[in-house]
Amino acid sequence: MAASDELPRVRRGPLYSLYAALRRRAPQVSAAPPEDSALRVAYRGRAATVVWDGDLGQYAWEAGGQLGPDAEKAAELVAWALDAPATSPSDG
Repeated sequence: MAASDELPRVRRGPLYSLYAALRRRAPQVSAAPPEDSALRVAYRGRAATVVWDGDLGQYAWEAGGQLGPDAEKAAELVAWALDAPATSPSDG
């Protein structure tokens, strides 16, 4: 099998779940796939870093403050904190 025939590596973990939720709920927020156990997010000059706190089992701001264990809710909170528009699940 040639290298070009290989499937891309599947990424898993809480930060990838949050990244996917941000892409769905707040696509205008700038976010790159997580690196070094952190997800960097930005919107219109405001930037922050989100980490997964494995001890507490929830998302947290790197600077301090919890976002909770649910990726969808954390995505809403990230968008809100950055003053970015976000859709709710009922917006479909």
